[in-house]
Amino acid sequence: MENASKALLMAGGILIALLILGALIMMFTSLQDYQNTNDAQTKNSQIAQFNNQFEPYNKDSLTLMELKSVYNKIESNNAQHPEYKIEHNINEALLKNKAGLSNDDYNKFLTPNGFRTIDDAKKQNLKFKCLSDKIEYKNLDNRISKMYFDINN
Repeated sequence: MENASKALLMAGGILIALLILGALIMMFTSLQDYQNTNDAQTKNSQIAQFNNQFEPYNKDSLTLMELKSVYNKIESNNAQHPEYKIEHNINEALLKNKAGLSNDDYNKFLTPNGFRTIDDAKKQNLKFKCLSDKIEYKNLDNRISKMYFDINN
């Protein structure tokens, strides 16, 4: 009888140890899932913050000043974060031929300080649009990867 009661105590101890071990494994798994969810939320927040810098320019009526602003943001992003490079089409043909900027004005557009000297009438009267169907997002993380602009007729 004594041996049977000792065997039952040993079996009970083993069962309690297994229950504690199972609870610890469940707790560890829950913590790991929580951390993965938290990491995913942080990443999504960072991607949204990145895209929010450029999405306000996705409209049909951009001034030359706004075009210059998005140009500077894209160029700055491409220099600082080459892994998140944004391809853009703000090119010589768009600004010179379609918008009627002279060679001098086009060169000013490209320089940080020279842009200020472009005629204010040109800055206010020229309207551009972001081609919504030409904005592309990278498949891996949904960051903006391409933006194209055209003159708004």
